[in-house]
Amino acid sequence: MNLYQMSSGILNNTYTNESGQAIYKVSTPHKFSGRVTTISRIVPSDYEPPRVEDTTSYELGSLRKCTPARSDSDGSSIGREPEVDFRDRFAPLGYIDWKVFASSVMRYKGEEVKATTYLKKQGWGSYGRNRVFKGPDGKEYKWILGSSIPELILNDGSKTLIARFHTRKLGVFSPANARPAYLEILPDGEHMVDVIFFTFIYIEKIRKEQERNSAAA
Repeated sequence: MNLYQMSSGILNNTYTNESGQAIYKVSTPHKFSGRVTTISRIVPSDYEPPRVEDTTSYELGSLRKCTPARSDSDGSSIGREPEVDFRDRFAPLGYIDWKVFASSVMRYKGEEVKATTYLKKQGWGSYGRNRVFKGPDGKEYKWILGSSIPELILNDGSKTLIARFHTRKLGVFSPANARPAYLEILPDGEHMVDVIFFTFIYIEKIRKEQERNSAAA
């Protein structure tokens, strides 16, 4: 699946699927210190917010789609599943509390952990240390901080590609080839899309910072 950026930037953006339906929203206040990024996910219209923040999120498989009704001879509907009206309702998936002189803090599904604890440094990419984490399936994954994009691979020696970010194409000479930037999640990663997206926001933010610092040096 692909998640397309509606505008430029990582910390304030909306990501849509191939049909143009907004799936994730990322919002961050514009201030130097004490910034907290909120990552929200679309939820069904009958979703009830949890009493305690961060305790509930919807996996992709739980977002039901309307099945077209079969009509009897008298026009009545048979076997129609209830339709979920999204109406662009979002609920927090997690938060990233950015720190300047200490490790940033990640809050995801009610759990809080230092970014340096969850995303452990391993090896070097073009713009800083690569990051390794354990997925909900118990497997270890590695974000590679490439020279222009981050890539997520299975960290078992096979280097199986799980996700990759694609930069925007302007299509100056061929408008038909223009497209927004997007995060591509391959089938091997579709069972943990929320985790991939959440960690991607952190990874691409620090990768872009290193890229800017290198350009200014």
